[in-house]
Amino acid sequence: MEIELKYLVKDEFVRDKILSDKHLEAMMQKDSYEEIEMKALYLDTEELDFLKEKIAFRIRMENGRPVATLKWGGGNEGALHARGELNVVVDEKYIKDPDVEIFKGSEMYDKLKALSAHKSLIGLMSTNCIRKQIMVDTGRSISVISLDVGEITTDFGSAPISELEVELYSGDEQDMIALGEELAAKYNLEAGVKSKFRVGLDLLGLSES
Repeated sequence: MEIELKYLVKDEFVRDKILSDKHLEAMMQKDSYEEIEMKALYLDTEELDFLKEKIAFRIRMENGRPVATLKWGGGNEGALHARGELNVVVDEKYIKDPDVEIFKGSEMYDKLKALSAHKSLIGLMSTNCIRKQIMVDTGRSISVISLDVGEITTDFGSAPISELEVELYSGDEQDMIALGEELAAKYNLEAGVKSKFRVGLDLLGLSES
């Protein structure tokens, strides 16, 4: 299960200030800072069988390492997003010939297999961004604080990515929420009510429902 807060960060000056925030620095776990180049392709059948079941399937290169990700169900209340999530590190050859077999043994495999049986997978949209992230420990929760800047691209247009994510790694969910709300208030951030996938669907004129 993925539980996170999303906020829009449109001001470049504000983006620079957040990850150098003194309160975050005081809680930051040693050597946790990372800068990750992320290039993702979202896949579905031509009939959009995954989308109809509110399933998002992507393959993302993370500093050259390919990771297959499945997200499903859930929803959001304002900035708070929660959904099922499964990540599998894959071989580079998988990128050229992706299929759902990588998720064999998971709770979602049988459903994925039935939805995609004898069907080819096509690319719906792509994302390209740089993620700067740290891990912080409040004493009650450990969260990953990520700042993503880049672009979502579809055949029908593109949209910028500029968002802050506060994702619960372990511990007290309410404590994580309080930390996110503190940052949102301090930097006057707008709730990010749409995932990157949802923004891409809007560009394509599609719906998850």
